[in-house]
Amino acid sequence: MIRQLLRCKRGTAAVEAAIFAPIFLLLTLGITDLGAGMLVRMQVNAATQAGAIYGIVHSGTGNTCATMTAACQSAIKAAINDATGNESFCSTYTCTPQIITCDDGSSAQCIVVTATYPYTSILPDAIYSWAQSTNVTSTSTIRMMM
Repeated sequence: MIRQLLRCKRGTAAVEAAIFAPIFLLLTLGITDLGAGMLVRMQVNAATQAGAIYGIVHSGTGNTCATMTAACQSAIKAAINDATGNESFCSTYTCTPQIITCDDGSSAQCIVVTATYPYTSILPDAIYSWAQSTNVTSTSTIRMMM
């Protein structure tokens, strides 16, 4: 009876599935989590770029963003909302447009747009150390030609 039990192959697939299914599921969720994190980073980066581009396109004399007025800030935030596909992105999360003196030592002005989005990973931090909940921040800077 013991020999028959040792030669029996009927439960082999079930045992293999029980061993490898959790490992496969963990790897699949990890890859999904990594992809979702990369997507969020790309979306926030694209949103700041869209806001900075809007600001630079409308920065000429007499345009909306000749100076950083409330109308300019509102328009840049609307461009960010459009880029993310979320009409309340800037009212829910942090979006900061500003005009500053460029860091290169010249007196030129730069439009700087920063957006922050809190990203929560699918898997808990204990399983993957790199899959931590974090704030994704992106900053885009464009020099204004005057």
